[in-house]
Amino acid sequence: MSFSRSKSASLIGALAVAGLLLTGCAGGQSKADACKGLESGLTDVQSDLSSSLSGAATDPKGAADKLQSVSDTFSKNVKGVTNEEVAPAAKKADEALSTLVDEFSKFAEDPTGADSSAMSSAATDVQTTFTDLGKVCS
Repeated sequence: MSFSRSKSASLIGALAVAGLLLTGCAGGQSKADACKGLESGLTDVQSDLSSSLSGAATDPKGAADKLQSVSDTFSKNVKGVTNEEVAPAAKKADEALSTLVDEFSKFAEDPTGADSSAMSSAATDVQTTFTDLGKVCS
């Protein structure tokens, strides 16, 4: 399986949407704090991640490592969320992102044997769960 430009663009788009949705988090004090805490540190790696994913066809391992870094940062942020409205949506987004990391890592290890359908599904789940999280945070 080759990592086409359209798949790369789709993955970058899903993660960019996730980042943009989180930047719009607002609302009641504790809800706003929870949403603000989720985006902590993510804006620092967004540009680097986009660049790595754009070059995924030539350096899939580097892109997988950057994606893992984003997932690790987000997971750490999710652990700090106690708001009853935000926590469930944040956990679902975290699980979806973790699944995407797993699927992308499989691609990085074996680009020809990776399941493109599973990776596409995982990317869609990331977009859906982060959209839901954005709704909670708005």
